[in-house]
Amino acid sequence: YLTCEEIFHDYNQRCDVENNIDEIKEGFAFSENSLVNYKANEIYLLIKMIAYNVQNWFKQAIMPRDVQHHEIKTLRRIFLRVCGNICGKGYYRYLSFSQNSKLQSMIEFINVKVAEFGRKFVMLN
Repeated sequence: YLTCEEIFHDYNQRCDVENNIDEIKEGFAFSENSLVNYKANEIYLLIKMIAYNVQNWFKQAIMPRDVQHHEIKTLRRIFLRVCGNICGKGYYRYLSFSQNSKLQSMIEFINVKVAEFGRKFVMLN
């Protein structure tokens, strides 16, 4: 027989799997496929699975701990939906972003982690 803790642990893992399935369906549009060509669907789903795995690796290896649990939709909101203005005149245009100290600190953290990863990768070769 299973103890109460083992039952809770098994149930909690199953619950997490349902969250992962939901993230794949909504965050990577797994449910939206062309039903015309089977091979095209297979390749399309393979690309989505690779994107999901790369994103999960990126979260675990490079992102700060306080955002590692976020789903892809939340990460897109944090990193891509940033307030800014298009400035300049004539042909010279540039983006001016509003101050966001949390985003700036996360980007600095990611830069440090990517540099560390690059140094480790160079040492291996």
